[in-house]
Amino acid sequence: MITIIVAIDRKNGIGFRNGLLAHLPGDLQRFRKITMGHCLIMGKKTWESLPVRPLPGRKNIVLTDNELDCFDCADTARSIEEAISLCEPGKEIFIIGGGAVYRQFMPLADRLMVTHMHEEFPADTFFPEIDPDEWYPSEMKAYLSEDQDTISFTYTTYLRRK
Repeated sequence: MITIIVAIDRKNGIGFRNGLLAHLPGDLQRFRKITMGHCLIMGKKTWESLPVRPLPGRKNIVLTDNELDCFDCADTARSIEEAISLCEPGKEIFIIGGGAVYRQFMPLADRLMVTHMHEEFPADTFFPEIDPDEWYPSEMKAYLSEDQDTISFTYTTYLRRK
């Protein structure tokens, strides 16, 4: 199974200046728990934006089209097919960004795990539109905040329509 995991704002923004749009500690803990022990596929900019490299307890694979790129403590893949082949067969694969990698994997993904932030932020990287003809929400859980300094969000799991 290929799962895309992402946090997006109201306009599908996912990043700004190679960083996250907002700091959601609970979402980061959830990300760690969900992805622990699995294979993570990401682009070069996502790899470079990580505060700790590699993400511990997970196989890190960096997808790049630059033949000279090599990443310490991570596997390097030059194609989607090569990235998938580096993952353990039968184990769930998580796609963690960035924008170009998400677009490439959308046609292959079985599931989307989306944190919908209920705000809009300055963004220069965006997630593709989630087409309701292709995806349906199978699970939703809202976290609404009454504190103006805390972001409200909804976890939504989408499954591909057969």
